[in-house]
Amino acid sequence: MFTHINFQSIGVLDQHRALAFYRDRLGLEVERDAPCEPGFRWIFLKIPGASPLIHFARRASGARNDKPDLVRVTPDVDAACETLKSRGVAKSPEDAVWNPGTSRAIFHDTENNMILIQTT
Repeated sequence: MFTHINFQSIGVLDQHRALAFYRDRLGLEVERDAPCEPGFRWIFLKIPGASPLIHFARRASGARNDKPDLVRVTPDVDAACETLKSRGVAKSPEDAVWNPGTSRAIFHDTENNMILIQTT
């Protein structure tokens, strides 16, 4: 029936701030950046080598999310955390309580979205 996920929307208050965070700190690439309405743009980002896109959607409030808005998978959470620390996203990995042997790290972006990185 379905073949893949095209994009996942992440709510943001400030597109410029979010773009800088996801591009410069998380290493995503801009796939599309086009005007859509006054004061807002269609911004789609991609993980290099992956097909699903991340889209910035207008967010109504700045309340911190306590559930993951984005989950990224990496074979080496320790190395990913070291890279993120060098880019100003300080977080140390820990064991995932729901799955022994899975390493994970949780942090929030500039828009208070929760991001989880984990091993497969």
